[in-house]
Amino acid sequence: MLLIGGLVALPYGAIAIWVLSLWAAEGVPAYVRWSSIAIVVLLIIPAVLPVTRALERTVAAQLLDTAIVEPRRRATLADTARGALFFAGHIASGGILILGIAFVFPLAAILLGDLAAGGGGSEATELLNDVVATIPVDPATVLIGCVIVTALIVAFSIGAGYLLPWYAALLLGPSRDEVRELEDAAARAQRRRGSLARDVHDSVGHALTVSTMQATFARHALENDPDAARAALVEIERVSRGAVAELDYVLSVLRDGHESREEHARSGRTLADVRQLADETRAAGFDVDLRMDDLAATLPASLGREAYRVVQEGITNALRYAATPHVDVVAVVSGGDLVIRIENETTAVRVVDGRGLAGARERVAMLGGTFSARVEDGTWRLTVHVPVAGPTSGVGV
Repeated sequence: MLLIGGLVALPYGAIAIWVLSLWAAEGVPAYVRWSSIAIVVLLIIPAVLPVTRALERTVAAQLLDTAIVEPRRRATLADTARGALFFAGHIASGGILILGIAFVFPLAAILLGDLAAGGGGSEATELLNDVVATIPVDPATVLIGCVIVTALIVAFSIGAGYLLPWYAALLLGPSRDEVRELEDAAARAQRRRGSLARDVHDSVGHALTVSTMQATFARHALENDPDAARAALVEIERVSRGAVAELDYVLSVLRDGHESREEHARSGRTLADVRQLADETRAAGFDVDLRMDDLAATLPASLGREAYRVVQEGITNALRYAATPHVDVVAVVSGGDLVIRIENETTAVRVVDGRGLAGARERVAMLGGTFSARVEDGTWRLTVHVPVAGPTSGVGV
């Protein structure tokens, strides 16, 4: 990376030496001197070109083995200035390395070889005097200068090699504001993926559980009660269609990255649909004792949707693990909180916090509520308190 910068610096160095010689020489017309300044100004143009910044980003990513995020928005004046600063630093650091390789290191080698041969360093001194004729130097000064400059160039090159990846990411990548925007977008996408995962688990998991129970019931009732078996199959079809629609929506969002959340939200179930959920569960042969007041059924849609999912997960958990086919569900508004309690008999001795309960816990936490799931005296209890007015301070656990 530094060598490429040094190669780019060669024409810049040659022009700089030419300009300095014009201004140091006598008898040079004034217009020639000032025209050389115009040429120097023109050398700034490559540093501010968008293609230069893009090329520098590509070279840095390949040679420094570092991931540089490509800015998504159009380059601003500040972005152009940062790219020009990297370009200047790149050719300056590379030019210093080339200076050492092409001049300082060979001069030091000639001086040391001359001293070892007993020449007293005269050859290196004469060479330096030919290059810098205005300042006569002696061999001792040349030796000390070569040692100091060599050490500085080596230290600078090592430091530049270590700092270039950081320097490139800072000046060639997106600005801090854009980085924050990208991080916020990534965080929003992560939250959305988590929400989609919870929706899929709750809806599809419940559908599969109900369908399994209905299929079992239909198999036993097929010979003795064909009408009941047909009703169970109809229920399986209805529940499966709803799960497929939910799954299709989620997959389309994950595939295309676009969603009509408002339409999906309007078509989604809320707490007012818990009575229908209870009827569907009873149709699967599982008794549901539901107590829900009118206030709970008229909550804001966003709160109602999340509360419905929590109740759905609690009922699904009961369908899978209850010791008897019965579950008690309570959803009431008390003291400014929506209170949800779900209880069923169980043979479990402790709560296994699987994906379903973890998802319900996350839903409640986002709403600023509290979530509790425990087993006491052979009864599995899920208790949720969610403020109707929305989160006020922190989140619940």
